[in-house]
Amino acid sequence: GMIGSDEIARMKDDVILINCARGGLYDEEALLEGLKSGKIAMAGIDVFNKEQAIDHPLLDLDNVTVTPHLGANTRESQRNIAEQAAQQAIDAAKGISYPNALNLPIRENELPDYVRPFLELIQKMGHMSAQVTKSAVRSIKVTAEGEIGDYIESLATFAAVGALSESIGDQVNYVNVEFVARERDMEILKEVGPNVSGFHNKVKIKLITQKGHVSIAGTVFDESVQRIVEIDEYDLDVEPKGNMIFFRNTDTPGVIGDVGRIIAENSLNISDFRLGRAKTGLALAVVRIDGQIDKKVLDQLSALDACIDVSYASL
Repeated sequence: GMIGSDEIARMKDDVILINCARGGLYDEEALLEGLKSGKIAMAGIDVFNKEQAIDHPLLDLDNVTVTPHLGANTRESQRNIAEQAAQQAIDAAKGISYPNALNLPIRENELPDYVRPFLELIQKMGHMSAQVTKSAVRSIKVTAEGEIGDYIESLATFAAVGALSESIGDQVNYVNVEFVARERDMEILKEVGPNVSGFHNKVKIKLITQKGHVSIAGTVFDESVQRIVEIDEYDLDVEPKGNMIFFRNTDTPGVIGDVGRIIAENSLNISDFRLGRAKTGLALAVVRIDGQIDKKVLDQLSALDACIDVSYASL
C-alpha cells in the first residue's frame, strides 16, 4: 500500500506506472480507479497482491500490460540470473562495465567506447598517487584536455575512488565517493583545459596531501593502450601496472647502475625501467619489478648519495 489514492492524485496526469518488484506496493483498487479515470495512462504489472490473479479486474483494461511473474522459478532462469549477476559484479569490480547499476552517477550507455579506458586509467592514477604520497588526501584536482573533457564528472569520480581506495579499500565506490570525500574533508576539483600537450586526449590529476603533492598525467593510445606520460615535471612513458619503484635523484653518472645493483642483490628482476629528466638537474626513474618490494629494498635505495626520495606503488 505504498502507492494509494492520495499518492496517485499528486502525480502528473497521464502518468505510466510499472510494478515488477513486489505485489501490494500499489493499492490495486486505487490503481484500477486511476486507470479507468484517465489519470493513469498505462500500467505495466508483473506482480499482484494475490497470485494467481486470473480474474483480476485490472486484466480487463486495454491500458494494462501484464507479464507472468516467473521470479526465476525455473532452473534455467535461476542459472542464467546467477551467471549474469556474477559477471556483472566482476565487470563492475574491474571498472569494465556496470549497465544495471541504477544509482551509479554515470550512464554507461551514453559513454563512447574510447572513454572507458580513460576511466580505468585515471582510477589507476588516483590509486598510484595516493600510494606515492602516503598521507591523508586533502584535495584531488582532475584536468582533462581534448574531447575527453566532456566526461570530466565521470573522470573525477573514478580518480577520487582510486585515491581513496588506498586508505579505506572497498568502503568507497562510484556511488558514495562524493559523500566519503566530504566526510574526510577532501576536495574534488575539476578543470577542462585547452589541448596544448600534443596528445589527442590527456587526463591529469594533482593530489595534495598533508605531507606534499604529486601530479600524474596519462593518455590512451590506439587499441586502449594506457600510458602514464608525465609525473610531476618529468616526461615519461610508463605502463600503469605491476609493482613500481619511483626513484628521484640528482642526475649524475652511475645512479642507474647503483639502482640495478641493489635490486639484483635482493634477488629481484627488473621488468621495465623508464627514466625522465628535468631541466633542474634531477631525474626520476620508474622501475617495474617482478615480485614484491619490501622496506629493506627501499631503505637501501634511499641510502644512496644521489637519492632525493624513493616511493613505491602497486597496481
